[in-house]
Amino acid sequence: MLRQLWCSLADRRWSRVQSLEADLHELRYLFWEATRQCNLACRHCGSDCSKDEVNRGLEAAVVLDTLRRIASRYRASDIMLVTTGGEPLVRRDLMDVLGGARALGFQLGLVSNGLLLDAERARALAALGLDSVVVSLDGPEAEHDWLRARAGAFAHASRALAALVAARVPIVEAITCVTPRSLPLLDATYDIVRALGVSHWRVFNIFPRGRAASEPDLLLDAAGVRALVPAMARLRARGASEGLVVNLSEEGWLGWEWESKVRDAPYFCRAGIHIAGILADGGIAACPNLAPWLTQGNVRRDDFVEVWEQRYQAFRDRSWTETGQCAGCKEWKVCRGNSLHLWDAPTAGPSSCHYQMLHPAEKLRRGRA
Repeated sequence: MLRQLWCSLADRRWSRVQSLEADLHELRYLFWEATRQCNLACRHCGSDCSKDEVNRGLEAAVVLDTLRRIASRYRASDIMLVTTGGEPLVRRDLMDVLGGARALGFQLGLVSNGLLLDAERARALAALGLDSVVVSLDGPEAEHDWLRARAGAFAHASRALAALVAARVPIVEAITCVTPRSLPLLDATYDIVRALGVSHWRVFNIFPRGRAASEPDLLLDAAGVRALVPAMARLRARGASEGLVVNLSEEGWLGWEWESKVRDAPYFCRAGIHIAGILADGGIAACPNLAPWLTQGNVRRDDFVEVWEQRYQAFRDRSWTETGQCAGCKEWKVCRGNSLHLWDAPTAGPSSCHYQMLHPAEKLRRGRA
């Protein structure tokens, strides 16, 4: 009884926090998809990127003009500009754009596969003032190279992470996309990551978008999720004692018994609330992984700030997600339909419900708990 009361009070408090944050909608993270080109063709790529992708990204002048407009309305130093791809480092003018963004006052982050990130590039990024760099490392060598579909990818990723640490980038994070094959190897992956000296390790489970939509063997089933979550709680506790910040990514609501054990903060899909994105074609999005129908405009014809202030209501009022399998769910007030990159429009529901997978015997409809 006391546990139910505590959870009920926590639900109300966190639901209120989410509503207040949505009302304020302060821009804190801005993802820039620098290019759709990539020097890998990973099995799970949600964007289906490759070296043959024709969308090379917006011209540097357009990107910098958009950033100037944003900096003229908001305090740029409060905004983390995270450069993604494709592989951002294939852009020859990337350092020029990042330097311009830094001059405007933005915090800088970068997401890379590590293939082009050697010691010289790491030192250049550190000198530019990057605050954080994320490099994918998906398990021991055989598993990483298999998922990335390229022999030697693990060696490059490991080299990149070590070089970033040596260059003293403030936050160096390894991210791991876990599959049924690599799930039993989480402890081994933790050991590899920690040995590289990085500051953070984050684990994702793959969602069915892009290439992963046609490779169901990459996805964790309910049993896999029930194995992943307690394993991450254990490894997060270990990391706290060994100087490594460990997080399970914010893919979906897990319930109060797990949230504080696997993450720095409770689940909250902040797409369109604190997070926006500029896509390689100029699309104004809420995060890089959302379906195209959620794009709100294009910087080639629309003012980014006007779009951010006026067109993001679908992200800030999620009542439209309380439908299909989510209709009447007692967890909806804190879950709000799970992460929007998991939302499947044809079925009017999330492609994955983490809470249901974790609690298969629990009655989720209100009034039946």
